[in-house]
Amino acid sequence: MIRRQKWHRGQSAVEMAIAAPVLVLLLLAVADFARVSYAAMEVASAARAGVQYGAQSYVTAIDLAGMQSAALTDGKDVQGLSATASDFCMCNGAVVACSPPACSEPQNFVQVTTKATFNTVLSYPGIPSPVNLSSTAVMEVQ
Repeated sequence: MIRRQKWHRGQSAVEMAIAAPVLVLLLLAVADFARVSYAAMEVASAARAGVQYGAQSYVTAIDLAGMQSAALTDGKDVQGLSATASDFCMCNGAVVACSPPACSEPQNFVQVTTKATFNTVLSYPGIPSPVNLSSTAVMEVQ
Protein backbone atom coordinates (compact mmCIF):
# COMPACT_ATOMS: atom_id res chain seq x y z
CA MET A 1 0.00 0.00 0.00
CA ILE A 2 2.78 2.47 0.80
CA ARG A 3 4.42 2.00 -2.59
CA ARG A 4 1.20 2.82 -4.41
CA GLN A 5 0.72 6.03 -2.46
CA LYS A 6 4.22 7.21 -3.34
CA TRP A 7 3.68 6.32 -6.96
CA HIS A 8 0.42 8.29 -6.99
CA ARG A 9 2.16 11.30 -5.51
CA GLY A 10 4.75 11.22 -8.26
CA GLN A 11 2.05 10.81 -10.89
CA SER A 12 0.22 13.87 -9.58
CA ALA A 13 3.39 15.94 -9.76
CA VAL A 14 3.98 14.90 -13.39
CA GLU A 15 0.36 15.69 -14.31
CA MET A 16 0.64 19.08 -12.64
CA ALA A 17 3.92 19.80 -14.46
CA ILE A 18 2.20 19.07 -17.77
CA ALA A 19 -1.03 20.97 -16.99
CA ALA A 20 0.50 24.08 -15.38
CA PRO A 21 1.92 25.68 -18.57
CA VAL A 22 -1.37 25.10 -20.39
CA LEU A 23 -3.31 26.68 -17.54
CA VAL A 24 -0.95 29.67 -17.36
CA LEU A 25 -1.26 30.22 -21.14
CA LEU A 26 -5.05 30.00 -20.89
CA LEU A 27 -5.02 32.50 -18.02
CA LEU A 28 -2.87 34.93 -20.04
CA ALA A 29 -5.23 34.64 -23.03
CA VAL A 30 -8.26 35.38 -20.84
CA ALA A 31 -6.49 38.36 -19.25
CA ASP A 32 -5.53 39.73 -22.70
CA PHE A 33 -9.11 39.35 -23.94
CA ALA A 34 -10.36 41.24 -20.88
CA ARG A 35 -7.82 44.02 -21.44
CA VAL A 36 -8.82 44.38 -25.11
CA SER A 37 -12.50 44.49 -24.13
CA TYR A 38 -11.83 47.16 -21.52
CA ALA A 39 -9.84 49.27 -23.99
CA ALA A 40 -12.62 48.95 -26.60
CA MET A 41 -15.18 50.16 -24.05
CA GLU A 42 -12.94 53.11 -23.15
CA VAL A 43 -12.53 54.06 -26.83
CA ALA A 44 -16.33 53.95 -27.33
CA SER A 45 -16.94 55.92 -24.13
CA ALA A 46 -14.49 58.60 -25.25
CA ALA A 47 -16.34 59.03 -28.57
CA ARG A 48 -19.65 59.38 -26.70
CA ALA A 49 -18.17 61.96 -24.32
CA GLY A 50 -16.98 64.03 -27.27
CA VAL A 51 -20.38 64.09 -29.00
CA GLN A 52 -22.19 64.77 -25.74
CA TYR A 53 -20.08 67.89 -25.35
CA GLY A 54 -20.71 68.99 -28.93
CA ALA A 55 -24.45 68.29 -28.91
CA GLN A 56 -25.17 70.69 -26.03
CA SER A 57 -25.80 73.73 -28.25
CA TYR A 58 -25.04 75.25 -31.63
CA VAL A 59 -22.04 77.02 -30.07
CA THR A 60 -20.45 73.79 -28.81
CA ALA A 61 -21.32 72.03 -32.10
CA ILE A 62 -18.74 74.14 -33.94
CA ASP A 63 -16.14 73.77 -31.15
CA LEU A 64 -14.32 70.84 -32.76
CA ALA A 65 -11.28 71.26 -30.51
CA GLY A 66 -13.56 71.14 -27.45
CA MET A 67 -15.16 67.89 -28.64
CA GLN A 68 -11.73 66.35 -29.24
CA SER A 69 -10.55 67.51 -25.83
CA ALA A 70 -13.63 66.03 -24.12
CA ALA A 71 -13.03 62.71 -25.87
CA LEU A 72 -9.34 62.60 -25.00
CA THR A 73 -10.03 63.57 -21.39
CA ASP A 74 -12.60 60.77 -21.04
CA GLY A 75 -10.22 58.23 -22.59
CA LYS A 76 -7.11 59.25 -20.68
CA ASP A 77 -6.53 55.62 -19.60
CA VAL A 78 -6.09 54.47 -23.21
CA GLN A 79 -2.54 54.94 -24.52
CA GLY A 80 -2.26 56.47 -27.98
CA LEU A 81 -5.91 57.53 -28.20
CA SER A 82 -6.72 59.98 -31.00
CA ALA A 83 -9.99 61.82 -31.63
CA THR A 84 -11.43 63.49 -34.71
CA ALA A 85 -14.52 65.70 -34.51
CA SER A 86 -16.82 67.07 -37.20
CA ASP A 87 -20.24 68.58 -37.64
CA PHE A 88 -22.73 68.25 -40.48
CA CYS A 89 -26.32 69.08 -41.39
CA MET A 90 -29.14 67.07 -42.93
CA CYS A 91 -32.26 68.11 -44.83
CA ASN A 92 -34.88 65.47 -45.58
CA GLY A 93 -32.40 62.66 -44.96
CA ALA A 94 -29.62 64.05 -47.17
CA VAL A 95 -26.33 65.51 -45.95
CA VAL A 96 -26.08 69.19 -46.92
CA ALA A 97 -23.88 72.21 -46.19
CA CYS A 98 -24.73 73.85 -42.88
CA SER A 99 -24.38 77.40 -44.18
CA PRO A 100 -26.24 78.61 -45.97
CA PRO A 101 -28.94 76.13 -44.94
CA ALA A 102 -30.30 74.12 -47.87
CA CYS A 103 -33.76 73.83 -46.31
CA SER A 104 -35.94 75.74 -43.87
CA GLU A 105 -35.25 73.45 -40.88
CA PRO A 106 -31.88 71.68 -41.18
CA GLN A 107 -30.90 69.16 -38.54
CA ASN A 108 -27.41 69.72 -37.12
CA PHE A 109 -25.30 66.74 -36.04
CA VAL A 110 -21.90 66.28 -34.43
CA GLN A 111 -19.65 63.27 -34.90
CA VAL A 112 -16.56 62.12 -33.02
CA THR A 113 -14.35 59.21 -34.09
CA THR A 114 -11.80 57.81 -31.64
CA LYS A 115 -8.99 55.40 -32.49
CA ALA A 116 -6.34 53.54 -30.53
CA THR A 117 -3.96 50.64 -31.05
CA PHE A 118 -3.83 47.95 -28.37
CA ASN A 119 -0.88 45.59 -27.98
CA THR A 120 -1.56 42.14 -26.53
CA VAL A 121 0.93 40.47 -24.18
CA LEU A 122 1.35 37.48 -26.52
CA SER A 123 0.57 36.78 -30.18
CA TYR A 124 -2.32 34.37 -30.65
CA PRO A 125 -3.13 32.41 -33.80
CA GLY A 126 -5.98 34.04 -35.74
CA ILE A 127 -5.98 37.21 -33.64
CA PRO A 128 -4.16 40.28 -34.97
CA SER A 129 -1.55 41.89 -32.80
CA PRO A 130 -1.65 44.83 -32.36
CA VAL A 131 -5.44 45.24 -32.29
CA ASN A 132 -6.81 48.42 -33.90
CA LEU A 133 -9.76 49.85 -31.96
CA SER A 134 -12.11 52.47 -33.35
CA SER A 135 -15.47 53.96 -32.42
CA THR A 136 -17.69 56.63 -33.96
CA ALA A 137 -20.52 58.43 -32.16
CA VAL A 138 -23.08 60.73 -33.79
CA MET A 139 -25.63 62.89 -32.00
CA GLU A 140 -28.08 65.59 -33.05
CA VAL A 141 -27.41 69.06 -31.66
CA GLN A 142 -30.05 70.09 -29.11
